[in-house]
Amino acid sequence: MPHPLSSKSLADQRFLFSAGSWQDDDKEDRTDPIDMEIVASTYRSIVDETAFEEMIANWSEKLDRQTDVQLGMSRQLLSQLLLARKTLETLEIPAENDPLKRAVSDIPGPAIVLSPDGRIATTNVEGERAFSTHQGAFFDETVLGVEALRDFAALRRTAIGQGNAAQAILTIYPHDSDGYSAPFLAEGYTLRLPGQTGDYMVIRSLEVAWSPSVTQRLQQAFGLSKAEAEVARLFFQLRDIGSIAQQRGVSVLTVRTQIKAIQAKTAAPSNIDLMRLLSMVASRDILGRRGESPVWHDPLERERQIVLPDGRRIAWTWMGAEDGTPAVLLRGLTIGYLLPAQAQDRLKAAGIKLYALSRPGYGNSTLHQDLDAQADNLAALGAFLDHEIGGPCVGIGMSEGITPLLAAQGLNPSRFSALMAIGFTGTLNRHAVPRLPTMQRTMLRLAGSAPWLAELIAKLGHRMMQQHGVDWYLERAYKDCPIDMRCCRDPNLAPLLRDAAGHMLTQGHVAFVRDLQLYQTTFEQGLADLDIDLHCLIPTEDGIYHPGDYDTLTALNPRIKVEPVPDAAAFLIYQQPDLVIDRIIDLVSRHRN
Repeated sequence: MPHPLSSKSLADQRFLFSAGSWQDDDKEDRTDPIDMEIVASTYRSIVDETAFEEMIANWSEKLDRQTDVQLGMSRQLLSQLLLARKTLETLEIPAENDPLKRAVSDIPGPAIVLSPDGRIATTNVEGERAFSTHQGAFFDETVLGVEALRDFAALRRTAIGQGNAAQAILTIYPHDSDGYSAPFLAEGYTLRLPGQTGDYMVIRSLEVAWSPSVTQRLQQAFGLSKAEAEVARLFFQLRDIGSIAQQRGVSVLTVRTQIKAIQAKTAAPSNIDLMRLLSMVASRDILGRRGESPVWHDPLERERQIVLPDGRRIAWTWMGAEDGTPAVLLRGLTIGYLLPAQAQDRLKAAGIKLYALSRPGYGNSTLHQDLDAQADNLAALGAFLDHEIGGPCVGIGMSEGITPLLAAQGLNPSRFSALMAIGFTGTLNRHAVPRLPTMQRTMLRLAGSAPWLAELIAKLGHRMMQQHGVDWYLERAYKDCPIDMRCCRDPNLAPLLRDAAGHMLTQGHVAFVRDLQLYQTTFEQGLADLDIDLHCLIPTEDGIYHPGDYDTLTALNPRIKVEPVPDAAAFLIYQQPDLVIDRIIDLVSRHRN
């Protein structure tokens, strides 16, 4: 059965990896001096964002002292860490401190944040409904009134540093979706985060929103019929009987009669009194309520799912040409879900349909708690390929996304016609793992020797991301790589990174830990026996690249090609998108059936 993870509360996200089978060794019963530092920094990491790196450094020091592969741990340290796990399972999500999230959660009405190029960086649920959009999609300017287009253009020029109009009042005309049909006024302003190279644009409603619960409240409190409640809503929003009659397709007399009936039931002597009453009900409904964050949604709005016999869901979307030659993309830990818009356009022009599969635990694809990471990924990938693709196709893996592709090809040599690996992967280059930054290297070592402990740390990190936003993670994971940090601070790329983080963490922290376990997989014999082309795009500026590391790999099999990519690191697909798309198009073109 699928693991019951919830996206609503950290307390609902139970630990997957059990520490019950951990065997402490009598020789480790003596406390290591670093253990006290580990315990102190672990508890501080629950509430102090600066303590996380100290905790990682403490674990790195302890691991460096180990002579055995198995992690040694005293009973005292074990008991304290188990208590920390138990504490985490009882805590609710802390108050958000992410400036972009605060911009849309401080008000209960519709609110969105845009990048300078118009992509949705974040939104609340009401914003999704009113603007008919999702995080990661592009803003549809047709919701703006004609009179607002010029003001929005001026705001956008300011966001890219070519103007000084930092505020505007905009009229929004929703696309009649989910109860939003009447126009409303919104404030628009620019927002710059520390270290960012450009401004975001915030659009937030200035009016009291009429939520579905207001309609229910009127029906329950005053006995209004469904039709009367709808007339009350339109009266509140349009403030004109003639406009209400036109929208409902009835006569003005019918509307007047319905409003008199509403007045009688609510004991409102006049239209003014009725308006005051409706305003009070709507205001009380939102009193103390913040904008709710939406659950992750495919920004392309193309997601499809299949349900396996055991109840698990496998979800995917696609980019490029709808009827094009199929290729399959699996992402890994390196953040990247959507390709840049221009890259998608090139795939379409080349006649390629690039399927982006959500691996188990990512997005809306559920994981199987009784299968290990490799077996779970293989089961999901195989079911997807059998259901949607059928014959051989090109498989593309970002970072550890190549691992399930190689495993599937090893089990069935006719699965793929060619493979491509994008970015560093421990599966293909074990030599570079010791050179990884401290955070990545430490988490990998723990995931191999004590996955329950890696999960504890991952959940602490997830808690901080919930509170401080994805920037908290990006700053720590990529601070040692200047070229990656430039991507993190680019407000036009940040929405793509945020959406990818949301895709990975929709079901909690477990997908992150299971991907760390994929790093433990080795494929030397499988790579030697590979009878299809494997093209590897390897970034040279990630701080761990060494040309000699890949000599062994290419010596294993002449069908393996390693192409170093200059001016690129972990975010290779955003730093060299044209080169990546060139190679994908070339590989698919050469292996079309």
